[in-house]
Amino acid sequence: MNKPGHAAILCLLALTGCGSTNNVPPSGIEFRLDGCPPLLNCASSESDVSRYQVDPIELTEPLTPSSWQRIQEVALALPGASLQESRYGYLRITCYSELFGFPDYLEILASQDQKTLNVRSQSLLGIYDMGVNRKRVNLLRESLSNRGLAAE
Repeated sequence: MNKPGHAAILCLLALTGCGSTNNVPPSGIEFRLDGCPPLLNCASSESDVSRYQVDPIELTEPLTPSSWQRIQEVALALPGASLQESRYGYLRITCYSELFGFPDYLEILASQDQKTLNVRSQSLLGIYDMGVNRKRVNLLRESLSNRGLAAE
């Protein structure tokens, strides 16, 4: 039994997060964002665990193609944001940290009634994010509110 090898594998697994939502359908918004893994590196409005829970973002008006475009612009103005996937009602962005360039995943999904946005932000690497993902979601909420797209 190679104990040093096992220890290296366990360390690697501990430092690697899950990432974005699994099994996103190719179209539509009839799905849920994943919750958060049992690490301290995630914030999600779809999580059932209070330590990861953030409120969904309440829109000032039901979603339209025009407001969706503006939401995407606001999200892409977040620090280090890079678009990975976009379609009406679903957005997946990678946000790279300023200092080391660590990738975090941000997902935005319109609710079925298109009156709220569910959000999920998770670090790809590490087991603790020092609150960065929660801050990112709060910054998104504040930026959308400042543009009149989200309720305060």
